[in-house]
Amino acid sequence: MNSDVDRVRWDESAAVARQLTRMRMVWVAFLVTVPLAIVVGYRVPHLEPAAATPKAVTLVAAAAAMWISFTAERDSRARLERARRAFAVHQDPDRLLRSHLWVFVSVLARLELIIVFGLVTAVWGVGSTVGTWFALLAGLLMLLTWPSEHKVRLVLARGRQVLDDD
Repeated sequence: MNSDVDRVRWDESAAVARQLTRMRMVWVAFLVTVPLAIVVGYRVPHLEPAAATPKAVTLVAAAAAMWISFTAERDSRARLERARRAFAVHQDPDRLLRSHLWVFVSVLARLELIIVFGLVTAVWGVGSTVGTWFALLAGLLMLLTWPSEHKVRLVLARGRQVLDDD
């Protein structure tokens, strides 16, 4: 067996393990905000909005949350495609993984906005119960983003595929 090939495999495995550790730490940090937001939503006082009715605030928050939830995946796919095309030029797998991490963070940040809309609903909208549903929706979508070894290896494989296609 060729030792260079073994070293490359080990390096990739180590890079994947590091990537998974980073992604899972970020994921946990974002997911923790779900129960925190629910508690805060019930603890803060309900205020009357100055410029709109509570129903209007809730409808705007719901529309924005739906837009974010429907566009988060599309946006992440476009960003990953740009990262893969850049990989065809720089051919640095660590840079590809860093780009992948930033795409992951941007998706979680978008989902975090749904939690913020839940807090807005709890404070200025129709109340904490509806705000809780916003947070639960964001939490469910975050659960779907759980970083797995398969997903990370797929990013690397698709990056290599771009190289093979050129």
